[in-house]
Amino acid sequence: MTSIRALRRRGTAMVEFTLAAVPMIFATMSVVWIGLGMWEYHTLAMAVGQTTRYAAVHGAGCAGQTCAITLDQLAKTLAGRAVGIPAHQISVTLTSSAKSYSSALLDSYYGNTTAWPSLAGNTAVTTNITITATYSFSSGIAMLGGVNVGALNLGATSTQPVLY
Repeated sequence: MTSIRALRRRGTAMVEFTLAAVPMIFATMSVVWIGLGMWEYHTLAMAVGQTTRYAAVHGAGCAGQTCAITLDQLAKTLAGRAVGIPAHQISVTLTSSAKSYSSALLDSYYGNTTAWPSLAGNTAVTTNITITATYSFSSGIAMLGGVNVGALNLGATSTQPVLY
């Protein structure tokens, strides 16, 4: 025979577990999504830096050699270094002294055989090129709870001199 005290305590373990587990699950998921966002930001920044260096080394002229790269090669280089970030979600702006390309999605440069950086008419010994990339990161936690949270724009910029 069960006592009255035991009957009153029935189900308390389930209530206590629910009160403790739900916040812990959301806290764990928050840490995972923040880590994913930080990883994507650092990946994008590293990819932009390496791609800018690649373009500067293979810039127009290359110390008398013909080794200029195309926008297609540049886009594929950036996409290859931005592991885990879809190319159709990266917005890229390319800037040089002679020709700039405004913000466009990275995959829109695929197949473009235009040489970049175009340094035609530049008489300076060095010139700077700049690559700016932006990626819109949205948390999966907002999707789970049905909360409409705006995406966080992760941006990276790199400038390198092209010596020729």
